Amino acid sequence: MTKYTKYRTFCLPKEIVDLLFLSAHILPIENSKESEIIVGLTVVNDILSKSNQNRSSEDYPFHFIPMDSRYLQMKFGNDYNNYITWLIINNIIWHDFYFEGRATHYYLQLMETYILKTNSLLKINGDKIKEVVYTYCLRDNIQITLESPDTKGIKAIQKSRIYDSWYKIKIPITSSNKKFLTKDYEADSKEINNAPTHIKKMGSYYRKNLEINYDEAIAHTKKQYQKEVEESANGDEESKAFKRYSSRISSINNIHNGRNNKTLRFKRNSTNKRLDSNLTNMASDLRPFIVGYEKMSYLDLSNSQPVLFNILLKKYREGASDKVVKELDRYLEATTSGQWYEELIRVFDITKYGDPETTTFATSRNTAKKTWMLLAYSQNKDLRGLKKRFAEEYPFISSVMKSIKKEKYEQFAIALQIIESEVFIDKICKILVNEGILPYTLHDGLLVPNEFEKRTFDVMSEVLLSEIGVVPQIKIE
Repeated sequence: MTKYTKYRTFCLPKEIVDLLFLSAHILPIENSKESEIIVGLTVVNDILSKSNQNRSSEDYPFHFIPMDSRYLQMKFGNDYNNYITWLIINNIIWHDFYFEGRATHYYLQLMETYILKTNSLLKINGDKIKEVVYTYCLRDNIQITLESPDTKGIKAIQKSRIYDSWYKIKIPITSSNKKFLTKDYEADSKEINNAPTHIKKMGSYYRKNLEINYDEAIAHTKKQYQKEVEESANGDEESKAFKRYSSRISSINNIHNGRNNKTLRFKRNSTNKRLDSNLTNMASDLRPFIVGYEKMSYLDLSNSQPVLFNILLKKYREGASDKVVKELDRYLEATTSGQWYEELIRVFDITKYGDPETTTFATSRNTAKKTWMLLAYSQNKDLRGLKKRFAEEYPFISSVMKSIKKEKYEQFAIALQIIESEVFIDKICKILVNEGILPYTLHDGLLVPNEFEKRTFDVMSEVLLSEIGVVPQIKIE
């Protein structure tokens, strides 16, 4: 062991790691317990840290991600199936069943499940967690410590139903485990180096400068978690609160010392061409804890997806009837003025639903946002009543959406995301970087130093005017 040894650090819930250690001790796959432990930690970490990339699953009680068998084989080698089977039969994870066109999804359990299984195994074998961890499982200078920053009122005991104990696990990177401990980071490095000049500069700047005020972010997240649990009406809400909390903890840890820990992500999505990063997958309430945030401005496009749909609709104007042109103009005005969700409130008469005493403009607008998502991103055969009402107000636009989704309904969302990436990454960001302004990107928004706020606004306005024909509403924080 030399001072030049590199480490990868995991920060994972104690309850999950305890069961993983016990399962490795009782039922090892092979002679090398170190190998199975590291693979197990990596799989759990991937599910935990990547599950928040899918916003539509945010309120689902389980952490889960799709993992194709080819990806698993590439990452963990030909024994990947043995590792996954070991994790499944010991209740560390579970999975649904593969069907054509969709990768198998792997899920974490509810926290209560990990506690029950751990207590059962300890009782059967007469072991103590500390003995299992240090006697049987950790070798070759793997370091584990229990980390639980103080937060008033939170205790890591089962009856509190608040699970806030985390292990910090430092694993030395070796030739045998490097491929799955640093693979994502190294792949991103290769992509950054081979990217167009402006993206290469953005990636290098991102990796060099992104950091988070760790203690403050952790304290904020724990406080919010405690509040959500206390306000939960049932176990399902408590599970969702833990999922949101653990996603935030994972986001914070992936940014904290992320360059040395190989956990910073900066990659262009091959499907929708977006730049995916730790920032794009991080909850918005954590942004203020980015180091230097108080000296930055955040500029984003209001009603971004509905606005960018106008770029697709432009080609239908040529030769269109007056009726169609009027409809396209009405849609253009509603979306680019930042009033599209207010328009949907009118179309669907949203304010008349719900409790009059608790329904506010904000809740109605949030309902309108969800309604747009249902209209735009569901299959044509679904929600026919909702779509019929929309088609009564916007018949031509409804028919365009339906035609794009005819073969694969996901194509509408992907088409809008590709347009977004072309506008923001390939055009706006390219101009800014060429002028020495290096932004952090959040898909339809840019985070820049305060002194570049006006120039960034001007560039966004110029590009969007060129693409859409009018300057849409751009919000500045």
